[in-house]
Amino acid sequence: MRKLNIIFFMAAAVLTGALTACTDKESSLGIGLVDTTMLYEGKTGTLFADKAWTEYEDSLLTSNYSFGVIGFYSDPTFGKVSSTLYTQIGLSPNTNGISFDSSMVIDSVVLTLTKSQSFPDTGRTYTFHFEVKQLAEALQNDTSFYANNSLPVDESTLFFDDDITVSNADTLIRLTLNPSIYSVIHREATSEEFLNQTKGLRIRTTAAGDEGLVSIDFSSAQTCLRTYYHYINPNSDTTFGYYTFLMGAGTSHFTHFEHDYSGTLFASGNAVPGAYRLYLEPMGGQRVRMSFDRDLKAFHAAHPYAVIHHAELIMPLSVESPTLHPDQVLILGKDADGLDIYIDDLIDLYTLSGYDGNYHEDGNYYRMRVTQHLQGLLRQGNDNGLLLLLNSRRHAPQRAIFNGINMANAPKIIFVYSE
Repeated sequence: MRKLNIIFFMAAAVLTGALTACTDKESSLGIGLVDTTMLYEGKTGTLFADKAWTEYEDSLLTSNYSFGVIGFYSDPTFGKVSSTLYTQIGLSPNTNGISFDSSMVIDSVVLTLTKSQSFPDTGRTYTFHFEVKQLAEALQNDTSFYANNSLPVDESTLFFDDDITVSNADTLIRLTLNPSIYSVIHREATSEEFLNQTKGLRIRTTAAGDEGLVSIDFSSAQTCLRTYYHYINPNSDTTFGYYTFLMGAGTSHFTHFEHDYSGTLFASGNAVPGAYRLYLEPMGGQRVRMSFDRDLKAFHAAHPYAVIHHAELIMPLSVESPTLHPDQVLILGKDADGLDIYIDDLIDLYTLSGYDGNYHEDGNYYRMRVTQHLQGLLRQGNDNGLLLLLNSRRHAPQRAIFNGINMANAPKIIFVYSE
């Protein structure tokens, strides 16, 4: 490997920046490799993975996250998946309790969900058939819930069972619940009593409507349950008002995902070898493990004192990968006890702002900065493996298919070093 002068790198980077500043395009791979915050003379190297496979993500925490997803979807590669929301109904903050007495008459109860996106066609108008039922037991505050958890419902309750049209322009989904919900809301109780007495709701879509998924923003104040009412006082005057109950933010909630891989390459439940394809699926689906141990050991033997100035993991997408791309790929390594932990480059994301992890259209790949991680691997002399996950896997349905390690355009780590 021959030396590459820093002046060449910097000049090329400046030139590329000048040509692309108005278009907001990413620079080419060779120039994007250079960390322009550092001045050094370096050599380039490349590591290729020797092991890779796709495996099922069997433990995904979903309780109390800011976003979730409702609906169901299927495709030939990943099979069928459904998503159901479980949530408490909570009182407004700074409230010790509620007192809806006999003089209060409920006019309507509207459940509102703040839409983030629809899937698989973000521009399409869907007709979802929503179903809302009361839980048979209270959703507890002190319990962690995972993707495979669910709670029983009171089958005698059916607060909503109808079609709702959701267009691309819609930001809110409003479900006017039937009067059977009134007896659940109309009560006098403390905040804790109210949570235990109302138990919570299960919200899902059914096959009576369109197939599709809709992401929900739980952090939005407009994701709520609002009760409209009026009071009739002894003087026969009528006072109208409404009360906003919390759902999502401020209450306990979780999302249940269910997969059916019948007829797919994931049907056996075993890991899928990554020679030709690697798969990332959200919603408690598939994740990728890979190792660069062979090439790393060979490089370490030849360059025991190498200093890594910049390194990137490049994950090329396969021709079969969907055109709607996930937002970001995260990388985890392993600690001394073999536990999966975020790599150092990702931990320092907010201070170094260079991790990336996003899709790059110019080369049809995802790129992740792994400079600190690679330096750490060289210090220990081996690679215990990487775990790749989708950052938005709890609420965004986009999935990705990558080239495997035996493909011509295979995953690789490209780096600049000196010694």
